Amino acid sequence: MDIRAVILALVTLFIAFVLEHMPMPEILLWLQPSWVLLVATLLVLNAPSTFGLWLALPLGLMLDVEHHTLLGTHILSMSLHIFILQILYRRMMMFNFLQQTGVIFLLVGVQQLLVYWSVALVSEQVTPVSLWTPALTSALVWPWVYALGHAARVRLNLR
Repeated sequence: MDIRAVILALVTLFIAFVLEHMPMPEILLWLQPSWVLLVATLLVLNAPSTFGLWLALPLGLMLDVEHHTLLGTHILSMSLHIFILQILYRRMMMFNFLQQTGVIFLLVGVQQLLVYWSVALVSEQVTPVSLWTPALTSALVWPWVYALGHAARVRLNLR
């Protein structure tokens, strides 16, 4: 793998973590997409042999610290997300944008559900939350993220 590709991956992950932690008004708080999951999906789909399940450990730990959840919660959900992506890799490359958007919607929804269940199991204060709005906004943002990632790869001649 080229050093430019590694730098591009690190920069996009940094931007994703910044966007994930960006303060939003209370009304829009539930509409924030899962930026780190979208970038991890992009990395796994663009370089499946380089970015695999090992990516779940550092990203999951950083998300656990950032979201103040139990250590391992996001590692489990991120590893499941990446594992399913690696299974569906060949099909995802043949899907059009609408089908990819549907798969992203389902994967982010499953991740949101796993995190919610793990928090509900260990805490006594369970508040009803909207699990599908982050998945919906992530699915709507996915074509834009995919197009930006593709344009950056073409611009840097990383094909």
